[in-house]
Amino acid sequence: MTPKERAEISQAAETGLNRAVNNWGQVGHKMVKAMAMDSISAEAFSINESNIPGYPFIDPDKPEVDEFVALVIDMRKSSDRLKKLQSYPGIDDGFQRVYYETSALLPALAQTALHKDGHVTEYLGDGLLILFRVDPENRVPTIRAAYNAAARCVDISRDIVNDLLKRRFGLPKLDIGAGISLSKAMVTMVGLPGNMQPKAIGQCVWEASKLADGYNKVHISEHLRKAWPSTKGGTLRFTRWCSEKHDVKAFVVSKTS
Repeated sequence: MTPKERAEISQAAETGLNRAVNNWGQVGHKMVKAMAMDSISAEAFSINESNIPGYPFIDPDKPEVDEFVALVIDMRKSSDRLKKLQSYPGIDDGFQRVYYETSALLPALAQTALHKDGHVTEYLGDGLLILFRVDPENRVPTIRAAYNAAARCVDISRDIVNDLLKRRFGLPKLDIGAGISLSKAMVTMVGLPGNMQPKAIGQCVWEASKLADGYNKVHISEHLRKAWPSTKGGTLRFTRWCSEKHDVKAFVVSKTS
């Protein structure tokens, strides 16, 4: 990762956190009283536009089929931190803590993926869905880009965010999980008229969401493993992995020593 990329990720995290602190100062007391947490989104989607790579505009009556690598990144144990509040400077509520954490983490992860041409299509409360459109003539660059983005999120970008949160509030380190899969997906709009959202619906999205179940690890689906480019003297190891929660075949990716 270049110094410029690190600076962009750090800036994304700090900007997101600063906005969260400002927002909490305005309405945080209302959130505490309401005890409501439906979702935390970095921004709302326009019904006329799409963040799905290759599909800036989608006609709800003309679905498309394309191949994507889906990457889902999920923060671990955010629900536990909502209920158990420890004392940290400037933080008085469990929701406030998680709000600050996600507001720093999600923009940093989004910026990390964007460096590898991955586009966030959904913010999932304490995680996000990132899609990489596959070149039908050559899958290899997309597969490598998606894995590199996931590895950077788990290692470098997580450290950047953890350093920021510790410096500002004395918070302990966050853990995240990353899941990646590959498949065809239907690109369409879903929802009611006047409130429709762009979606990529396919096995890759479902599998990636199930695989984002580890702690600071990158898990890949069996479909992606089969499509992985073979390289002599490669530096990655693929170990069979089974989720304790979900019935999905997968591998954990680690670097060889």
